[in-house]
Amino acid sequence: MFVDHREDVLNRLNPSYFRQTQPQAGAYQDPDPRQQAQKTRHLSKYIFSLQYGLSNVFSQPSAAKETYKQPNFADREREIELFGTCKTPKRLKDVLVLLEKMIWRHGKCGYKLLRDIACPSKVSKLQVIARTGLILAHSSQRRTTRRWTAASYW
Repeated sequence: MFVDHREDVLNRLNPSYFRQTQPQAGAYQDPDPRQQAQKTRHLSKYIFSLQYGLSNVFSQPSAAKETYKQPNFADREREIELFGTCKTPKRLKDVLVLLEKMIWRHGKCGYKLLRDIACPSKVSKLQVIARTGLILAHSSQRRTTRRWTAASYW
């Protein structure tokens, strides 16, 4: 199942790919620690769903006579909302620090720049627009000047 990168949980928590313009030099503000902790716990519910008592891939009931429909585990917002608040399990307390770093690094990473470096485009946008215009002009001219008949086809 393909998940659009705009719907990814990391992009919902800290968007990086469709980031708005860069902030001014003096306009940077430190993020609120409470919001960061809340986002980290939310991400941990996606990754460690079994620890929180949420449904997961390994604990899905299967009915022998019914067709099985795989739930979409990429979007758990509704399930987390219905489950409500809960305490973070002790065994996940140490992992929260790593998850917070992962969210921060995801937001800081320039994915478009990395993509352009790893897979540079050989065609500039102007060339694409020009080629598209030429193709459209050529195809419309071809339709008006040439009439196909059975004799010309054979």
